[in-house]
Amino acid sequence: MKFCLKLFVMVCGVLGLFAAPAFAGANLKLGKTDGEPVTVSMEKLMKMPATEFYTSTPWTTGVQKFRGVDFKLLLDSYDITADTIRISALNDYSVMVPASVLRNDGAILAYHLNDAEMSIREKGPFWLVFPFDRDVRFQTDTFWAYSVWQVKAIDGQN
Repeated sequence: MKFCLKLFVMVCGVLGLFAAPAFAGANLKLGKTDGEPVTVSMEKLMKMPATEFYTSTPWTTGVQKFRGVDFKLLLDSYDITADTIRISALNDYSVMVPASVLRNDGAILAYHLNDAEMSIREKGPFWLVFPFDRDVRFQTDTFWAYSVWQVKAIDGQN
């Protein structure tokens, strides 16, 4: 019986690591082409003006509410002026995105999904999301490839 209780506690602890929210301790690394990287906390991002929209995605069921920082604001606030931006995920997946796409097409760095912080299992703590339902051109392989989840770093490239 004691073994079963220990096993149960261990399993709950391990599951908790994957189901726990991103918590306000999450950090994002921002890099400019000509400077040292800056680490920005979840708290700091959440203090910036937020953008919200509702959209469906290929990875979720139905319409979802996303809240986060508009990419134009994020890039301007941290003086990232590169023509191309590398978005990197926790699993080291990365994609190069034209800065003009991030600035002009309504992309946000989402930190909330349906009013809750996202766990890593839920594609958090940060997810690059476009308003997919707003324009059919966002519903393409190109924009889906740009939509990195579990974002850990944003770097300006030239």
